[in-house]
Amino acid sequence: MRNFHIIKIVLGILLFIPYLSFSQKTPSYQNLQKILEELEKDTLLKNGYLGFCLKNTSTGQIIFEKNSKKTMLIASCMKLFSTATALEMLGKNFTFKTQLAYKGTIENGVLKGDLYIIGGGDPTLGSPDFPNQPNTSQVFANWTSNLQKLGIKEIQGKIVGNGSYFSQNATPAGWIWEDMGNYYGSAVYGLNIHDNEYKLLLQPSKVIGENAKIVKTEPILPFLNFKGNIKTATKGTGDNAYIDGYAMHNDRFLSGTVPQTDSFFIKGALPNPAFTTAYLFHQYLKQKNLKITQEPSFSYETMPDSSKIIIENTSPNLTEIIREINLYSINLYAESLFKQLGKSKNNEKEAGAIIQNYWKDKGMDITGLDIGDGSGLSMKNGVSAYHLAELLSLMSKSSSYEVFNQSLPIAGISGTMTNWLKSTTLQGNLRAKTGSMKGVIAIAGYFTNAQGEKMSFAIIANRYQGTYSQMRKKFEKVFLAMQMP
Repeated sequence: MRNFHIIKIVLGILLFIPYLSFSQKTPSYQNLQKILEELEKDTLLKNGYLGFCLKNTSTGQIIFEKNSKKTMLIASCMKLFSTATALEMLGKNFTFKTQLAYKGTIENGVLKGDLYIIGGGDPTLGSPDFPNQPNTSQVFANWTSNLQKLGIKEIQGKIVGNGSYFSQNATPAGWIWEDMGNYYGSAVYGLNIHDNEYKLLLQPSKVIGENAKIVKTEPILPFLNFKGNIKTATKGTGDNAYIDGYAMHNDRFLSGTVPQTDSFFIKGALPNPAFTTAYLFHQYLKQKNLKITQEPSFSYETMPDSSKIIIENTSPNLTEIIREINLYSINLYAESLFKQLGKSKNNEKEAGAIIQNYWKDKGMDITGLDIGDGSGLSMKNGVSAYHLAELLSLMSKSSSYEVFNQSLPIAGISGTMTNWLKSTTLQGNLRAKTGSMKGVIAIAGYFTNAQGEKMSFAIIANRYQGTYSQMRKKFEKVFLAMQMP
């Protein structure tokens, strides 16, 4: 009988332990559920959609979900797929190359032939984003120095920008007209320069409603044809101006408004960076009194083996590039990785399928997953909260995890998460990539919960009304609830 009582006591304890665990966790999860249900019914999402997924990265278990398999637009959270897959397939030390070469002969200080700038897909060439890398002027100065070492004082030929490394049809499928032509819609080409951007300097009118005057572009690009106009709006209204235009076409269409001020500039996307690189270097050499007999040109034909390499430029490594992508959400760099992933498998146009199949082989259920580009601008993208949380969970077990994790913005501290969760228990704890476009907001990343467990999460809202700031406050309530304080 004594043994029987002992058994009853032990069984009672065993039954009570899971009750204790459940009791401790249930209120927090109930709170999370309540907040998500309230958000789904909120007027901001009256006509919209919400998806959420929370995973324990150690166990791979989905802890909580709501509409987690619904496919949605995720804007710049698409960069998580690009950067994670690039680290996995290309490696953290991968670099892009750009070459300066010539065809012909050098006789008595004269290059009898053409000078070629051969792109290798590097999106960072001449970019100001990397303090330890040369800017455009420094790149040109180095190239000029190497021409001088060869004794070249005249080119009886032309400078050719060669962009054959990637397809000339640069614009990803699903990009919309309103994005193309603006700096954030810069497509990536085989040869790129200075983030494929230029500044359009404007002088707003002293009369509200009148056209702002075009002063110039920086750099000077006389081949661009600006049509339409930008109106002057009241002071403090901000940049509401747009530059539209297709790749490989020099016509640029202006619309929108800029605030009334002494001067203002907006940024546009270069329509043909291969030509622009050749043109700008041509102008630079002329200023250095090096004679060139023919006008600059461009080509998307594969370079013959007969060309002679003068110098090769190397990009920052993939670790540095990925940090810029995820921290500051740079579309151009993400697109370059996307195309490189396709090229690494000899099929640039199938980059999306290559990425999907890679993660399928790692165990992801890719049902409903559609990847149309590398940056998130494409309307052909379709991703669920599950896909994002699963990607992050799988990456937490990768040898590339530390590099990937360190690239993500920190809540309340850095990058696109600087203004999120300030003065909360998640400041400095949560790392995440943000994504936003009209009617779309998505956040996905990692945090450590109150029990010390590493978690991955994703939350997406599509077709929401109201402002980004309003949605941010709603999402922050979800994040604090999922931490299980």
